[in-house]
Amino acid sequence: MTQTPTLPRGLSSAFHVAVSELGMCTAAWLFVEEVAAEGGPQLLEALRGSLGTDWPVLDTVIGASLAGAGRPELGVDRVLAALADVEQLVCVGLETAWLDALAAATDVPMAIVRQSVFSPDWARVSANYGARVTLVGLDAFQRFAGSRSALLTFSYAADDHTAHVLPAWVRVSGVDVRSQFRELVAWEVLHHPFERWPRWLVGVPTDGFSVVVR
Repeated sequence: MTQTPTLPRGLSSAFHVAVSELGMCTAAWLFVEEVAAEGGPQLLEALRGSLGTDWPVLDTVIGASLAGAGRPELGVDRVLAALADVEQLVCVGLETAWLDALAAATDVPMAIVRQSVFSPDWARVSANYGARVTLVGLDAFQRFAGSRSALLTFSYAADDHTAHVLPAWVRVSGVDVRSQFRELVAWEVLHHPFERWPRWLVGVPTDGFSVVVR
């Protein structure tokens, strides 16, 4: 008799580490694909029951996968169009699948604001990009401001009125900052509505961005 696969111990801690250094959506798709390959829909349901309440992005991705959806298109070309004429990009938040694709598609200097509720190992994050990306603190990111600079963050389940973003965005996007950057861009990564309250995220008006890239 074939034994039904079970979730390994310590999965919650492992997912937290993945989120901290990969981003919630990147980590969610990675875990969903691995779990589905190991145990199919039954094991995905077990993963949802185990971690879905604590991680609503994961819960949403599992629901999308069970409904037959795969990883969303990254939309790099649309982001590049939104960043036309930009000569310096400051990113708020981590979603490495999207950041890696963007870094490979443009030579524009990039910085990542070193602020996260998940306490990543920033040395490891930096090592993934080498000299390609600069890490910068909340007290110094404005030195990258200018008429050819843009601020970019990731949005989760954005609609026509509200974008769910990481709390770090609220800390960097005050009225004084908005006037210092050419573009304020939200890059949608989830593409599916939440079925649970979006823990870890805050809702902000979409009209606070120059463009929401979906």
